[in-house]
Amino acid sequence: MKDSDKEFRVNRQFLKFKNKNVLLTLKNNEEARGKLISIDNYLNTVLQTEEGLQFIKGTKIAFIAME
Repeated sequence: MKDSDKEFRVNRQFLKFKNKNVLLTLKNNEEARGKLISIDNYLNTVLQTEEGLQFIKGTKIAFIAME
């Protein structure tokens, strides 16, 4: 594996949340619930919610929990 490939691999611990229903608690004490569609090493996430797809920037996330 090339070093450049390692740079883009998502942390294994983050991937355990993929395609699961999660609760995101944000730093401003808001919450977001939905199915986690995508996540990267910066914790940028895409959730499938009742309202549609929602992008949440990783710097705004306090923690992620599976429901």
